Amino acid sequence: MEPMRNFAPSEEYWQQVEAIAARLNIPLIIDEISMGFRINCGGSHLKLGINPDIAVFSKAMANGYAMAAVIGKSKWMDAAQTSFISSTMWTERVGPTAALATINYYEQHQVHEHLAVIGAKIKDGWLSLAQKHGLEIHVSGIDALCHFSLKNENFLTLKSYFIEKMLEQGVLATNMFYCMYAHKEHHVETYLKAVDNAFSAIADAIENPELLAHVIPSTSGFKRLN
Repeated sequence: MEPMRNFAPSEEYWQQVEAIAARLNIPLIIDEISMGFRINCGGSHLKLGINPDIAVFSKAMANGYAMAAVIGKSKWMDAAQTSFISSTMWTERVGPTAALATINYYEQHQVHEHLAVIGAKIKDGWLSLAQKHGLEIHVSGIDALCHFSLKNENFLTLKSYFIEKMLEQGVLATNMFYCMYAHKEHHVETYLKAVDNAFSAIADAIENPELLAHVIPSTSGFKRLN
């Protein structure tokens, strides 16, 4: 299970989940691949008060280098001692080196605090610019992993139009923003200036649907498989 995504779960929720896992004698495995290193240095379960049996990390831990880690309690991890685990790249050192360097840098610079500040500015910008152009918008997600949707039945077409209008200004963006330490204040200013123009174009398109005649709607996650 992921520890959280768009909003933090209640403490009571995870207490119940942990109780169920204990009753059934199955491991509670927390997927930190997306949430790890987003709100703190390490697993978000540490900050959320979750007590997993196993936690899995990847991507952010080594700043994009091919690296993953599975950590856990000995009751479950000791199974590796009685099973066969093989790897072509046993002695490859780039991933572990990148992970150690990334974690050290993260701790020294408290990267999660920067992610929260930058992400909050983006969310506030979306809301204020949507209000400026008379758009009904819904913003969700934690500050470091946020996204918006327009309250319009034609949202998937408007999303594609937003991407198009951002690209015309030299900004590659969709309706999501995954913050990085490399994002600085001037990047936010450039981005939100482009959003201002894109939202203006969307407001015009809502009033004049013919402007969207050439636009191919975006797909909607797993709904495309229905």
